[in-house]
Parts: sequence; structure tokens; C-alpha cells
Amino acid sequence: MLSFFARNASRDAASALRRALNWPARVGAARRTMAQLARMSDYELRDIGLTRQDVADANAMPLDADPSSLLARRRAAREHAAATVQRRAA
Repeated sequence: MLSFFARNASRDAASALRRALNWPARVGAARRTMAQLARMSDYELRDIGLTRQDVADANAMPLDADPSSLLARRRAAREHAAATVQRRAA
């Protein structure tokens, strides 16, 4: 039983170390993606369900936060609101 806990502790420590070592790469990739979004026109952003304010809000998040979850929630909220309006109009 002790070896089970030792293996899990070792695996957890290795996983934490990998996450820590990969953190700069993840942050860099997220920031590059945010820069690409910032270069898009308002029309292009609207086409993917985002606004310029969404991009600004995501850029204002702390470095260790994942901006994709914020952007996905905003887009989903707009899609839900649009579907509700369409249902009411029908």
C-alpha cells in the first residue's frame, strides 16, 4: 500500500514539474494567439462570435489564466442570446 502512495506522489511531483517547465511556452502561445485576435478586424471578430472588448478583456487577464475559457464563455453567451431572440420571434 505504501508503494502505491509513493508512486502516486512521485507521479504527481513529476506532473507538477512538467507543468511548471511548460508554463512559459503555454503563456507564449496564448499571447501569440491574443495578438492574432487583436490584429483581426471587427468584422472578422464578429464572424467568430467575439468583439474587440472580449479581446481586450482577455488580454487584461493574469499571465497564468487561460484566456480561451473567457472567450468561449462570451461567445456561447452571445449564441444563446441570439437563439433566444430567434425563438421568441418565431
